Amino acid sequence: MSISRHFRPALCLPALLFCVLAIGSVEARQLGNKESAAASTSTSDRLAEEEAKLELLTQKLDSLKKDLTSLDRKQTTLLGELHRLEIEIRVAREELELIKLQLDRGYRQIDTLLKRIQMLEASIQELRPYLKSRSVSLYKLGRLSYVRLLLSVEEPSELTRAYRYVSRLARADGEKIRRFLTDQEALGVNKAELLARTREMLETRNQLESTTQTLERRRATKETLLKEIRERREMAEAFKYELEGAREQLGQLMARLVEGEDLEMDPVFLPIRLFQGKLGWPVQGRVGARFGKQLHPRFQTVTVRNGMEIEAPLDTPVGAVYDGQVVFASWFEGYGKLLIIGHPHNVYSLYGHLSEINVNEGDLVRRGKEVATVGDTGSISGPTLYFEIRENGIPVDPELWLGEVSASKSGRETEDP
Repeated sequence: MSISRHFRPALCLPALLFCVLAIGSVEARQLGNKESAAASTSTSDRLAEEEAKLELLTQKLDSLKKDLTSLDRKQTTLLGELHRLEIEIRVAREELELIKLQLDRGYRQIDTLLKRIQMLEASIQELRPYLKSRSVSLYKLGRLSYVRLLLSVEEPSELTRAYRYVSRLARADGEKIRRFLTDQEALGVNKAELLARTREMLETRNQLESTTQTLERRRATKETLLKEIRERREMAEAFKYELEGAREQLGQLMARLVEGEDLEMDPVFLPIRLFQGKLGWPVQGRVGARFGKQLHPRFQTVTVRNGMEIEAPLDTPVGAVYDGQVVFASWFEGYGKLLIIGHPHNVYSLYGHLSEINVNEGDLVRRGKEVATVGDTGSISGPTLYFEIRENGIPVDPELWLGEVSASKSGRETEDP
């Protein structure tokens, strides 16, 4: 009897499946493990970078929420209210960024699940005709199945070769059946995970819409406050009074720095006075307000400005105007996020209304190093850089220290003095 005569299309039966599994076992191949093993290094790096970014955003959110909690809710000053609104806006903005990252990751996971489900369904569909054919053949052979194939060999000399052939056939059948069962189980697991991920994404989308609306409301509240300060005389007068108090506090801080600060300057740092009138500009932009007395265009009141304002887009890089050491890097009432760099011989450069500060107190910085980004913290005129130069704690006109290059040039772009 010929062995090849027993191979015809069929449908699998449970008893025969277990019979085949008992004869020839092969390790099941799980599609999910194959995909995981085949994951590229670039994908791992991207996931690691994404996790680091998520962790950083979470830390920033926790810090901002602590700052918000520490604020005195009973404080009624305009500067205090402006500060509270700015923190609430930053909290909403960071939450929005975090939600967007989570959505992006969730959509990629859903896309991976869909591809995996498609592959599993294709694999199952591919195996069905084969298993149908083999199960019918085995059913026709009866309960002895593969044993009957061996017994049908007429020549004893062919028995060994027939045994090897039947063994390979049994192993192949067993492998395909295991793969079929494993794929079916994996398909159910992946479909359940897809459903759960889809529900999570719907909830995250709702969070995105809610946080976006919160951010818009807080920005509108801040803009209403700033508009009132600009247009209502009593509000403008109150704000002017508070700013004068903030300037006095800054002056006291500078006096302490001049008296008590022992800067660890690099011995190769040349005195900044050698380059007075030649320093590069800290940021690109148009001068919005200059040093000295300023006349309010609407109320004709006079205020004294100890520095200058350079208008620039939000998050524009800010460069240090000269070599020095960071002596202050934090929020300061009236100036928002403030950075102070000490230079040789008691000269200090101050950078206010910042969005982010990229250095820490004690850091040594070189001329042109990106130390911060332009923001609108503590500002009533939108994104701008507040810039001061102080000698021995006394404010001087910063434009007398900067080069003749227009403000459209930044400290990083001007030539070294």
